[in-house]
Amino acid sequence: MNNHIEITQPDDWHVHFREGDMLEMVTNFSSRINKRCVAMPNTQIPITDSNKASIYKEQIIKASKNDFEPLVPCYLKDNLDLDDFRIGLQKKIFFGSKLYPTNATTNSKHGVSDISKIFKYLEILEEENSPLLIHGEKVADNIDIFDREKFFIDDELNIIRSKFPLLKIVLEHVSTSYGVKYIKENTNIAGTITPHHMLLTKKDVFFDQKINPHHFCMPVVKNETDLIELRKAACLDNSKFFLGTDSTPHHIDEKKPDMSSKPGIFSAPCSIELYAEIFDQENAINNLEIFSSINGARFYNLPINNSKIKLEKTEWIVPELSSYKDIKVKNFYSNKKINWKVVN
Repeated sequence: MNNHIEITQPDDWHVHFREGDMLEMVTNFSSRINKRCVAMPNTQIPITDSNKASIYKEQIIKASKNDFEPLVPCYLKDNLDLDDFRIGLQKKIFFGSKLYPTNATTNSKHGVSDISKIFKYLEILEEENSPLLIHGEKVADNIDIFDREKFFIDDELNIIRSKFPLLKIVLEHVSTSYGVKYIKENTNIAGTITPHHMLLTKKDVFFDQKINPHHFCMPVVKNETDLIELRKAACLDNSKFFLGTDSTPHHIDEKKPDMSSKPGIFSAPCSIELYAEIFDQENAINNLEIFSSINGARFYNLPINNSKIKLEKTEWIVPELSSYKDIKVKNFYSNKKINWKVVN
């Protein structure tokens, strides 16, 4: 039995830092563990040009107490400055781009209303060999919240892939067995998997016509069968899946016991520990490193980190809250025991 493991320092390929005091608070929870993080661009004023991306990077670096590199995608919308978009990609100011369908999640009202309107940007991404990161949900009145990922794949993603076959795509926070199967069966596409989609089902969120707001996220967690397939995809050394926490902080006052709640789960204070717990439960702790530290870098053609972190099998309790100035955020897995802990 492995009671201690040492792994290459991970990267988090999907995290939300927000802005202002919230950014100052949450950055070090991610940079304590990760060498690189993809900082999602759905800030209150979205990151839609290279100047905003440069400023946002500087803010994150300034807030971090650790040796840490934020990577910022361009927030796609129907109308961007084409020249700035291309130059931002060429100069590596942008780390690819992020597709948010309009109104699919927090701060997505400026997102993509019709994928045909962004074909000119996808063409540039393909030419520059830059990745397209996708929040893969189709939102419509006649589509059930649990079916949004499938409808996006069938109605939108298939079109994108047929028109841009060389485009490198990441289906972010894949949440269904259907999404896992699609990624496995197709080329130039990978997926990030969160800890909460491997720990929760819809029974943990929806009950008695209310919701548990601290388990409410987009995409919502699904059924037990989906959870099982996500665990298999992450833990069985499949190179097409890698770590992306989708750690998303919201002030505790914004989390309501109904569908008006802000969606998002703040897992950064215990993310790698939760992944270790999941991999251990699946008798796959030796595969944690390739999922958390290798697969993502290889997919993005980036160097694998040289530094290491150590984890020890020891019990600890996740604190209930993370606080800073006037901000209070409920931690995922709060007041629960985890059997793995990062040690110096």
